[in-house]
Amino acid sequence: VSTQSTGSTECLSTFKPALGSSASEITVNSIHLLPRNTEQFVVCNRTNTVSIMNMQGQIVKSFSSGKRQGGDFVCCVLSPRGEWIYCVGEDQTMYCFSVTTGKLERTLTIHEKEVIGVSHHPHQNLLASFSEDGTLKLWRP
Repeated sequence: VSTQSTGSTECLSTFKPALGSSASEITVNSIHLLPRNTEQFVVCNRTNTVSIMNMQGQIVKSFSSGKRQGGDFVCCVLSPRGEWIYCVGEDQTMYCFSVTTGKLERTLTIHEKEVIGVSHHPHQNLLASFSEDGTLKLWRP
């Protein structure tokens, strides 16, 4: 993960998230900046845990699917105000975490085939998910 200044494009820091239990390399699937705290961001990778990290590379808070198999996250999205993290697992389940409490608030099976991505509407309480089978679904969390 690299953080860069948008004004000068200077690299501010580079680090590898120490996430997961294995010593192998873990691919980062996505990074989302927290809108209310510009010093922190959400890191989603192919493990059962998504983390909030700071600019020094330290884990501030972690959220887990709780599954040892089939619960690795393939993608995630942050609500526009940064209150919720929606993660989709390889089990086609959406996991809804409260950033404030750190609790898993809700799960929902959203597709029958592998989920490719999820997006949150910038102004409405509306999620979109799309799957390998070509379906696009809209959700009100």
